[in-house]
Amino acid sequence: MKYDVIIVGAGPAGSVLAWKLPKDLSVLLIDKRHLLDPEKIPQEAKCCGGMLDHSAQKELAHLGLPLPREVIMPPQIFTVRAIDFDSRMERYYQRNYLNIDRGELDAFLVRKAEERENVRILGGASVFRVEETENEVTVSVRTDDGKTEEYRADYLVGCDGASSVVRRYIMEKYHPRIHAPKVYASIQEWHKVTKPVPYYGAMFDHRVTDYYSWIIPKTVGEDSFLLLGSAIPSETNVKERFEILRADMALRGFDFQKPVKTTGAVILRPKMCGSICTGKSRIFLCGEASGLISPSSSEGISFALRSGEALAKVWSGRAGSESIREGYEKKIRHMKMSIAIKSLKSPVMYKAPLRRLVFRTRALSMKVLKDTERWT
Repeated sequence: MKYDVIIVGAGPAGSVLAWKLPKDLSVLLIDKRHLLDPEKIPQEAKCCGGMLDHSAQKELAHLGLPLPREVIMPPQIFTVRAIDFDSRMERYYQRNYLNIDRGELDAFLVRKAEERENVRILGGASVFRVEETENEVTVSVRTDDGKTEEYRADYLVGCDGASSVVRRYIMEKYHPRIHAPKVYASIQEWHKVTKPVPYYGAMFDHRVTDYYSWIIPKTVGEDSFLLLGSAIPSETNVKERFEILRADMALRGFDFQKPVKTTGAVILRPKMCGSICTGKSRIFLCGEASGLISPSSSEGISFALRSGEALAKVWSGRAGSESIREGYEKKIRHMKMSIAIKSLKSPVMYKAPLRRLVFRTRALSMKVLKDTERWT
């Protein structure tokens, strides 16, 4: 069967795109996970801290999407503890993040797409090859039972994240003139704890990464967990650097020796707005697959939601890939500008001398009842 549009990746970008595309288009949404099977959601959830910042919350409000109970994950915390191992200082900052279950968020958005009669969801299927002719695009998929199948469409949209098969095809065939984003390996461990901490954590140590590491409290049923994670440059010895982080946290009183679960993922860090590629010919890219992700925090959910909606909007009433791409490029200009601004902001956070200055001035920091800012 031939479709009008095939979407690879059922994260926030792919699901919102499938949900918002015109109803007269036949759409196939492919994902390697089984997001419509509640029993498999926890095992297949993406390696993600699972926090919605104000921009992601704003986009969900714009889309008219109140989150169901299963997406919200306790505890809800309003404080970030920033630990700078380079300057040996700590500060606390007030932030309004929403703590969520990332797997349940993706499942919730997929169910919105499933409500459309013109949308077919294909779960448990990984795309391993893309082929293109003048009139159509073909994707080859391998299902979790080992079978291979082919699907054809007039257009293909890659919403498959940092390790995007669709983006790789575009890079190899068309060689677009972009600045390659820096690639990081994200490692995240789940540690069971008896008492959750009342803050999120952001840690800085140049021996670990030129980006940042984090701790995030999560509660699942009656059990409390503390997530320890870091985004480490992929060209380095990632495992060795993560062990440095573990030793760092031991010095601050944390025991991270026995994780109950470890996950990993690739993270792209764009350079200004020159790392963004919207695709070529009959192929489009959304979300992190296109390079739309914050270079200062690696927040990508808001960009995924907005880019998926933007592409769906310009598809209405337009014919031809060039016309669609022109409209899409216009729609994401403000996202590119946001990334450029965040790129200018990054040195303040990630250059040790500037960060040390900010910590010493206590700019925007807050006092907490327990005196833990003194370095011992």
